Amino acid sequence: MKFNKIYKIILLLIAIVLLIFFWQVIVNFVVSTNLEVSQGNLFALTIIFYLEIICILVIYDLVIIKLYMGVSSCLSKLGQWAIRTKKVSIALYTIRLNYYLLRLSILLRVGWVTYGSSEKNSVWIGISKLSLTKLLLNIFRFIISIPMFLAFLSACFSLKILKGDIVYYLHKLQEFLRDILQIKVNISDIFSRLPALAALITILPSLFFFYFYSQKRYVRKIIDKENSQYFEEVVLLYEKLLIWIDNHIYKLSENFNYVIKCQDSIVEIFLKKEVPNYISLAEQQYYIPGDIETFRFVEITDLTEFLEIMSKLSSDRLRKYTRIFSVKRFDIWRLYLLDFPLLNEEEKIERSFYTKKGMGSKLDNRVTSSCDFTQEQIEKRRREELSRLSWSIYDELELLYRFKRVSDSLRKYLYFSRTERLLLKALNKDK
Repeated sequence: MKFNKIYKIILLLIAIVLLIFFWQVIVNFVVSTNLEVSQGNLFALTIIFYLEIICILVIYDLVIIKLYMGVSSCLSKLGQWAIRTKKVSIALYTIRLNYYLLRLSILLRVGWVTYGSSEKNSVWIGISKLSLTKLLLNIFRFIISIPMFLAFLSACFSLKILKGDIVYYLHKLQEFLRDILQIKVNISDIFSRLPALAALITILPSLFFFYFYSQKRYVRKIIDKENSQYFEEVVLLYEKLLIWIDNHIYKLSENFNYVIKCQDSIVEIFLKKEVPNYISLAEQQYYIPGDIETFRFVEITDLTEFLEIMSKLSSDRLRKYTRIFSVKRFDIWRLYLLDFPLLNEEEKIERSFYTKKGMGSKLDNRVTSSCDFTQEQIEKRRREELSRLSWSIYDELELLYRFKRVSDSLRKYLYFSRTERLLLKALNKDK
């Protein structure tokens, strides 16, 4: 497995070196081959260049994705090690770095590789076929797309239809601008045509009379009014979510800090529940913890309010407007995609935040083994549990960081800044 990864890295480095030092040779070879295959036909050469550009874009996207996944995986392992060794600051640095790395990878990608489920039934595929109008529109978009435009330019330069001299085109642009500046305007002629222009403007409203006073317009006004009420409800729910996060995030951060410090004792509690002969094996080497009630895990008293907010935002009635609101901001949209499906049950939330009730639930799910353990078996299980717990804490710390990012993003999104307030006062506009 390691040899395979090293082999891929070496191949990638060789490809990069070849591109850097021999790019001109490669370009000349590709152009000459394309000209030979297309036999000098502009249309065929454009299609060949288009396919090559698409292949380059797909490969570029895949490289960015693979690089992000590789570096992100290494950072996550470093963060898990930091949790295990109780180096909280390093773990949080890796979470922040992973976040900014994700933003950078999204910025660098061109979007030609997408992920998603393609499992659709035959009936749906049949009834959702594109109409002729949409098909023609897609063909038009394909023709005017940037890859097709670049392919056409490449074909024109290859066939010497266009010159590759930049100075020549700058000279042509200069001449064009000079001609525009030298256009003479007859002011008296413009004023003589103003009455006709004014008459045309008065006729324009009558052209839209049948739309503004038709049944279609009336129906759409009703729908727009209803939609605005739903969207307003979503906005107010997000404000409640912001207030809830602000009221609890510091307390939750303290709880995570406590969980990281006593993770060894948490593992011992789990082993005490699972291993029937735990007392006899551990009493000489390890501290035997008490019940879960002796730990100072946080308790969330108003979790019902959070559940109510999440359930309303995820409901069928408001899901569409929640998506419309969330998609405008990266952090809110990420919370919507990753955490909305998970944070819809009280037990899941309690377990994610390591509350006293959540830890009790985790302990209750442990099953006592029917066989006694040897010293080697319990040591192996202890290492596994410590690794699993550190990964779990790291994942939930990422959730807590997402909450903090959402809080900051919502505050900027929902409320006016000082500059905006000053501008509103200066322009005498109502809020």
